[in-house]
Amino acid sequence: MDTTPVRSAQRVVETIDLAGVRYVFGIPGAKIDAVFDALLEGTAELVVCRHEQNAAFMAAAIGRLTGTPGVVLVTSGPGTTNLATGLVTATTEQDPVVAICGAVNRDQRLKRTHQSMDAARLLGAVTKYVGEVAAPDDVAETVANAFRLAATHPRGATAVLLPADVAAAVTAAALTTMPTVPRMGSAPAAGITRAAEAVLAAHAPVVLVGDRGSDPEITAALHRLIADTDLPVVETFQAAGVISRELETHYLGRVGLFRNQPGDVVLARADVVIAVGYDPVEYDAQLWNTDPTRTVIHIDAVPAAIDNHYRPAIELHGDVAATLGELAPLLSGLRVGAEVNNAIAEQRDRLTAIDQQARATAESEHGLNPAAVVLTLRDHLSDDATVACDVGSNYIYMARHFRCYRPRHLLFSNGQQTLGVALPWAIAAALVRPDTQIVSVSGDGGFLFSAQELETAQRLGVTLTHIILRDDTYDMVAFQEVMKYGRTSGIQLGSYDTVSYAAAFGAHGYRVNTMAEFVSTLETALAEPGVSIIDVPVDYSHNVDLGQQLHDDAFH
Repeated sequence: MDTTPVRSAQRVVETIDLAGVRYVFGIPGAKIDAVFDALLEGTAELVVCRHEQNAAFMAAAIGRLTGTPGVVLVTSGPGTTNLATGLVTATTEQDPVVAICGAVNRDQRLKRTHQSMDAARLLGAVTKYVGEVAAPDDVAETVANAFRLAATHPRGATAVLLPADVAAAVTAAALTTMPTVPRMGSAPAAGITRAAEAVLAAHAPVVLVGDRGSDPEITAALHRLIADTDLPVVETFQAAGVISRELETHYLGRVGLFRNQPGDVVLARADVVIAVGYDPVEYDAQLWNTDPTRTVIHIDAVPAAIDNHYRPAIELHGDVAATLGELAPLLSGLRVGAEVNNAIAEQRDRLTAIDQQARATAESEHGLNPAAVVLTLRDHLSDDATVACDVGSNYIYMARHFRCYRPRHLLFSNGQQTLGVALPWAIAAALVRPDTQIVSVSGDGGFLFSAQELETAQRLGVTLTHIILRDDTYDMVAFQEVMKYGRTSGIQLGSYDTVSYAAAFGAHGYRVNTMAEFVSTLETALAEPGVSIIDVPVDYSHNVDLGQQLHDDAFH
C-alpha cells in the first residue's frame, strides 16, 4: 500500500478493502461525505439504503452469511442514532458488523452545536467496541481493530467514530495487510479425553448445537463426529440447518419457544449434554436444563457463562472445529441401548406427526393455515435456498415447521427478536448468494418496518420473494394479551393494498386467497426475476391454544 500522505477518509476505504469487504451499506451526510467520496476509488460496492437501521440489518446479514464483517457507513447525529437497533441486534446475535460513523469536528464534540452528542457513550451500549478517532494517524489502526474485534468470538458489532475534520486531514500511516483474528488450537487433550469417557459412559447422551456451532467448518467437524455414532442432535434456532439430509436420522428438532417439543424431551431425558457453541441468549438454560446437576460438556471458543442452570462439568475451551476433530475418533462407534434408541425414534415420529397434523387443514373461512403455508413453502425450495424470517406469529410457525439442511440458510432473530429484519436480510442474501432461491417471510406489521427497502432491492436488481402472512394485527402480542388479560389492547392494524404497493416500486405483487392460489403464485414468483411480494391471509385463531405450549418468557 502506498504510504504517500492522503486523506484519512482514503485510509478508511483502503482498510475496508484489505478486509475483503464487498459491500458497504449506508446513507450519506456532510460529516461522513469524505469517506463516501473515497469509496469511488475503492473496490467495495456502495449500497445506498433508505434507512440506517435497515443498512445495519443488511450489514449484519453479510456478516452472518460470509463470516466477514459487514460494513455500515452513516453520518453524525440521527444517522448514528438510527443504527442502535440494528447494532444491538447484531451484537446480541453475534453477527460481525463494523459501523463507521461520522461525527462533528473534534473542537465541537462537547459543545451544544449542530449534531453534537456523546456518540461513543451511545454506541458503547450496543456494540462490543467503540473506537473514537482522535488523530489522522490513528484511523487505519482503529478501523483494523474494529474488524478484528467484530470477528472475534463472541462476534458482534463494533463502531468507529470519525470526526469530519479527521476524515479530511491527511496521514501517511497505513496498513499493508489486514491482521487476521488469531486462531485458537483445540482444547487440552486431557479435557477431551475426560469428555469422551463421560460420553461413552452415558446412558442417553445428546448434542445441543448453538449459534457458535454453525460455522461451516464447525458443522463439517460435527458431521464427522456424529456420523459413526448414535448421538442425537438438537438445534437452537440460530443453529438451524447444522444437520444435513444425509445425517437426518440424528436430527431431533429445534428448541427455543415451545415446551415439550421432541428436542426438549430428548434434552430432558439426557444424562450427558454436549453443548457445542451454545449461548444462553438463544435459549435460557433454565428452560432446557431440567437437572442442573447432570453432566454438561461445554465445547466452545468462548468460556461458559455460568449460572444456576448451566454449570459445565467439563469445559473444552478452544477452536471448536479442532476440538470436535480430536473428540471424533474417541467416540467412533458409540452406540446407545435399545431403550434409548426407541425413545429417540418415538420423538422423531412426533416431529413427523406435528407436520402431518399441520398439513391436514390447509385453510379455513378466516384464511390459510399458517403452518400449512410454511410446509408448502418448504416443499418448493431447494436445499441451497436462503430464508429470512421476521419476528411475529409467522416466526412461531417457521421455527416449528420449516426444516433446512445447511447452516445459516434459515435466519432468525432469536436474541433480540427484532421486528423488520426479514426483507433487509433477504436483500443482503441475494447479493452474496446470487442464482439461488432467496425468500423472506414476515407479518403485515413487520413488513412495513422495512418495506421502503423494496426500492433498494429494485435498484440493485436482486431477485427474491417476500411472503406476508397477513391478519392485520400484531398477533404475537395479541394472543399473549388474551392469555394474560382475557382481552387485547393496541394490536389492531389497518389493511393496505400490497399489490399496488409492490407495483409502486416496480416489484411483482400478488394476493392469494386459497392454498391452490398460493402454490401456483409461489411457483411463479420463484421463477421470475426481480422482487415478488405474495400477500397471504392467514388464520391465527388457534394461536392462543398454541401459546399454551410456549415458555412463559419465550417472547419479550
